[in-house]
Amino acid sequence: MSFTRGRGSFNLLRVALWCVVLAAVTRTGTDPDLWGNVRFGLDILGSGNVPHVDPYSFTADRPWVNHEWLAEVVIGDAFRLGGVAGLILLKVAAVGTTLLLLGWALRREGVSSPVIVDAAAAAAIVLTFDQIRYVRPQLLSLVAFAGLLCSLTAARRGSTRALLWLPPLFAAWANLHGGWLVGGGIFALWTLVTAVTAPRRPAMWCVAAGVASLAATLLTPYGIQLWAFLRDTVGFDRADIVEWQPIYTLGWQSCLLWAATAGLAISGVLTRRGGLKTLPYERIVCVAVLAIASLTVARLQAFFALSVLFLLLPAIGCAYEHARERPTSTALGREHRLLQTACVGVAIASLLVTTSNLTRLPIDPRWTPESGAVAFLNAQPAERRVLVWFDWGGYALWHLAPRMRISMDGRRETVYSPALQDRHLRFYFDAPGGASLPSDLAADYVWIPRVLPAVHRLEAEGWHRLYEGEQSVIFGRAALPVSILPAMLTAESDTRIFPGP
Repeated sequence: MSFTRGRGSFNLLRVALWCVVLAAVTRTGTDPDLWGNVRFGLDILGSGNVPHVDPYSFTADRPWVNHEWLAEVVIGDAFRLGGVAGLILLKVAAVGTTLLLLGWALRREGVSSPVIVDAAAAAAIVLTFDQIRYVRPQLLSLVAFAGLLCSLTAARRGSTRALLWLPPLFAAWANLHGGWLVGGGIFALWTLVTAVTAPRRPAMWCVAAGVASLAATLLTPYGIQLWAFLRDTVGFDRADIVEWQPIYTLGWQSCLLWAATAGLAISGVLTRRGGLKTLPYERIVCVAVLAIASLTVARLQAFFALSVLFLLLPAIGCAYEHARERPTSTALGREHRLLQTACVGVAIASLLVTTSNLTRLPIDPRWTPESGAVAFLNAQPAERRVLVWFDWGGYALWHLAPRMRISMDGRRETVYSPALQDRHLRFYFDAPGGASLPSDLAADYVWIPRVLPAVHRLEAEGWHRLYEGEQSVIFGRAALPVSILPAMLTAESDTRIFPGP
């Protein structure tokens, strides 16, 4: 009887844990690119074509290579069908698929304990949370990376047919997100180490699958142009994007997540029977490379975490299962009832939070200006040009297009040349070579954060302050007709929900 009560308490504890995980996953915010991702996806769904010329910016100086077009179609369709709830459910589906692949991989590695499987899922959420808290194409890269690791580990165990999944995976991945370069690099590294340390047959299978997968990445609307674009644009030097900075520059929270991931990796090595000597070399090398790379680029932390969970966590699971004794229960019935009551309470509370999360996608004020600025600009005559702050570009094009066009947004090198990006940065911070940008672009309005050094430059050069809010200020050219009077707005007290204003 006590064992039955113990199993019931354990199952309720698992249910409570998964409810907490669901509540955490559904907690979603907006990042600066969400407006653009949804808009571009809706445009493709509406036209049936992937555009090569940008219709939103008046400064675009290169053909539009939208390497995330398929992800944006998925995101746009989710919003079209379900609004905010559709976007959040898409994120839940992506994270859930990653966790299902992780559970499947652990079972294939001989780990059947629900404790380890549940702990692995919880660890995956915690260690990748910085990357999964938004709805964005990177989510689909994590799903694809999990699929890659599943196939590679299955092939290493002797099921070489698992490699047949990789060419179609990379064909889809190349249209979803540029993260396929990370997956391709890990695949190439795995193949190289396998060729050196493993029998010839597995290595040949990896080489054949790798060549086919590389060829499959040409199956995009851009063909080999995508390779040339990524060759010229992908790199570690992106000083203006937070996620591309080294881990150690982003604060103790990011360092703690990386350290926890590294600690889990070390534990996986130390708990394996025979230690490091019995661990396949390709696993060690791939995890080590991602550990070093994620120190340099914070965005790679999620890939590092998944590699540890897929490649090294099974050793911890096997050690746990070997060490545990047959489960028994000596607890009193009253203690079981208290535990079960607590689990039910946690599950209900978590489900209530999940329900609330599914209906709310709050706009993060760090990435967006106040709504009054949009109202001001939409009251002005159409066909105007707006020089806008980089992070506000997606928000601006959603709310202003097609009446007005913007100067810059988060698409960066997919639309804008490095020289144009650099001139914007120099203008924002009043650096040499940036002061003349508004006049050179023939901008009608300049919409930037009120704390930027460029504000003082614009005032000194005779631009008129037409609107000022808590975060942003809008300047207009001298003698530009204005439809409403300048305004100073107070802070907005109500939470704004995507897409706003």
